[in-house]
Amino acid sequence: MAIKRITAANENLTNGRDRVEAQHYWAESHGKLVANSAALQRYHHYFSVPEAYNNEPKPTFIGISMFWRENPMAPQQAPDPNGWFPVGPDDRHVFDRTRRWPIDDQHADILGEEHVIVDGPTKASMINCIFMVVRKPGLDHRDFFDHWLNVHAPIAAQLPGLRRYIQSHVILEYLARGVMTHDGWSEFWFDDFWSFQNATKSPEWAAMEADGATLFAPEKGIVIGREYVQKDESWKPRDYGALSMTEDEIRARLIKEDYGHVLEKDPQAPSKIKAAAQQDKLGVWTAEHLVTLDDSRIDARPARWPAWAQSGSNEP
Repeated sequence: MAIKRITAANENLTNGRDRVEAQHYWAESHGKLVANSAALQRYHHYFSVPEAYNNEPKPTFIGISMFWRENPMAPQQAPDPNGWFPVGPDDRHVFDRTRRWPIDDQHADILGEEHVIVDGPTKASMINCIFMVVRKPGLDHRDFFDHWLNVHAPIAAQLPGLRRYIQSHVILEYLARGVMTHDGWSEFWFDDFWSFQNATKSPEWAAMEADGATLFAPEKGIVIGREYVQKDESWKPRDYGALSMTEDEIRARLIKEDYGHVLEKDPQAPSKIKAAAQQDKLGVWTAEHLVTLDDSRIDARPARWPAWAQSGSNEP
């Protein structure tokens, strides 16, 4: 059985991005940076689709990241011995990390052991409905997991249009450390969003919900989205075009994308960016973020962005 981790989040409401823009940044900039971690074997996203917000059940998170690691129980690792991996500031930049209470809508974090109930194929166009759950007060984990797997799962497996169904039960060793937010999650795969909606109106869904009411606490973390494969076995470090560019071309691109301040601070930046790419250490280079993961340690954003965004703070 596979062990994998999911983290869920909502957008930082102070930085001016709407939900769709935040999902795009998560996929095309933040996720590209995270994928450089050598500890990650596979890394997928699921982003809640817009139509889900107009129906029930509604998403509670804009998306999740799902991680498979070579040693899933080991502490998080940086991608190089020097530990230069500026994901933390970027995380705070894109996700809601404001200091407030309650924070249950800000994040979810679960390390779980996978149980495949319905073993069907998937494709990118399908909808994966992910429900992060907590057991009802008074249930111990032994009884909770037993009922979920052996009683609840056969009921849920009867949903019309269901193509794949997975339960992931929290690793109790991690739960004992106080770092997990939920007791596990379920994944329900359907051909499309409307197949999922049809299932929610079925007698089989009602039967599943009735049994779930005896098992789960009412509040659930929910993501209803399509799969975005950020990293798989074929992944290779990206050069973002730098290897095919001259240093003058890199300089021109920096100016065009409003990274001119990087050149003002260090005129040798183009050669350093090219050297980082040659070493597979160009962490990310998009119109929103530039990071090198070698000793040059460039971490820059376009100059047009305000000072709070440059620092990765939550507060404008």
